[in-house]
Amino acid sequence: MHEIKSGTVAMAYSQRVLPELLPVVLVHGGLYEGMTSREFWAETGVLGELKAKHLTVLAPQRPAQPQSWDEERRSLLESIDAAGHDRVALVGASNGCSTAVRLAIENPERVARMMLAWPATVGDLVVDELLRLIITDEADEVAAHDLLRGETLRGVSDAELGALDVPVVVFPSLIENQVHQRQTLMGILATVTDSFLVSGSPEPTDDQFLEHRSTFITMVAEFARKEHDD
Repeated sequence: MHEIKSGTVAMAYSQRVLPELLPVVLVHGGLYEGMTSREFWAETGVLGELKAKHLTVLAPQRPAQPQSWDEERRSLLESIDAAGHDRVALVGASNGCSTAVRLAIENPERVARMMLAWPATVGDLVVDELLRLIITDEADEVAAHDLLRGETLRGVSDAELGALDVPVVVFPSLIENQVHQRQTLMGILATVTDSFLVSGSPEPTDDQFLEHRSTFITMVAEFARKEHDD
């Protein structure tokens, strides 16, 4: 486990020497809860702040009622293709972390690096049962089983997670809660060899996010900086 040192991007901007940056793809949170990309990223100021950093940002809408994580992956890949991006810096948020990881597993050539922000906890009996009820109200038990299965992350086995061949930045929820438990962070860090824990914040949809937004923006800008071997 390593720590990322921030400040490189800020120094480059202060010297008016812009670093070469990867396209950033933001995958919003939520699962059958009606959450939209606009609510999660635009209305919270994240999109505007990242674009002000001269980043190329894509924030596609996830399927509202997916039947599987593979449907989510295919939808995300289609959005990246439509935008004309080759390799991207991928940011998954909450349950969107599962979508991001599935893309990195199935299409590793498209993901230069990945940030898992506020990763959602799987295996909590109360949370999983509530989600199962929400999903089966709109879909069926087969879809619910696929979407809720998983070990450290939904829709992902630990063997798949451990086989990831991409740097993974873990950005935690500042305040632990039942949906975002610390054990999930520790599980990712213990399973993914090339993983880094950084300072966290509340989720963008949390009222307290505004006072921490600059932390998230700075970290994403650093995360998107293209290295010579990318």
